[in-house]
Amino acid sequence: MHFVFVRATALALLAGGLLMPVAASAQSVSGTGSVVGSVTCGPNEDSPAAHIVVSAPNANLQTVTDTSGRFTLDGLPAGQTFTIQASADPQGSVVASRFNVGLQPGETLDIGSMDLAICGQPQSAPTPVEDPANFNQDQ
Repeated sequence: MHFVFVRATALALLAGGLLMPVAASAQSVSGTGSVVGSVTCGPNEDSPAAHIVVSAPNANLQTVTDTSGRFTLDGLPAGQTFTIQASADPQGSVVASRFNVGLQPGETLDIGSMDLAICGQPQSAPTPVEDPANFNQDQ
């Protein structure tokens, strides 16, 4: 009887030891990180793409490239993977992507250059449309 108790205890310790790494890896990583890079465009993909929207759609974050095509996308949750996209137009017909981008808390990851086949047009703010019901013809 004592042999069965010792054997059951050893088996329980072994099973617990094997499951401990699984439990440790199941803990979530907290914090955020940043992705930096550049966007180029054109036939030789060497022209800086200014004012291009760069986003992480599954994180609901976006930014715009500066005049030299550089961008910084801050606030990406650490411990997850993301797709980073650069869109040449609002319709998303020309897109460059980086897949499976992952970060550690506090990390700034340089993903290099994302190349668009064509140069996008900088987006301007939409022009407000006047409501015809409020239009005063005396003006």
